[in-house]
Amino acid sequence: MKKEVTVLEDSKGQEVKVGCDRTACEGCSGSFFCTAKDSSFDAYIDEMIELKKGDKVIIDMPSGKTLTSIFMSLGLPLVMFLPGFFLGKYLSHGSEGWAFIGAIISVAIGFGIGFLYFRKKRREFMPRVEEKRD
Repeated sequence: MKKEVTVLEDSKGQEVKVGCDRTACEGCSGSFFCTAKDSSFDAYIDEMIELKKGDKVIIDMPSGKTLTSIFMSLGLPLVMFLPGFFLGKYLSHGSEGWAFIGAIISVAIGFGIGFLYFRKKRREFMPRVEEKRD
């Protein structure tokens, strides 16, 4: 996915803070639910390009990395729910309350694994600056 964004702060090393223009979201069918249109995020600069506040750049986030990040953020905790439920039920000899607590604990573990995964591989999942627009 390629997108034109605006640089919000001068670049510091190989990272730069960028943000999307609200006008870019007008034609998108998901703009009602999207929270990215009002936020800023960091992008990785492969080459040492000097970027200043207000510059327009093209960023790229490959689809495979987007799907992986969605799975690690939401899918893994969801997948962890059922094993935690049945493990809690088994260990408590059939108690539904403990089964639910086991499910919640396993979902929390899933979120924790995702958090640690992204903390370790942060730069790999950052959008990359492709080029600077004039």
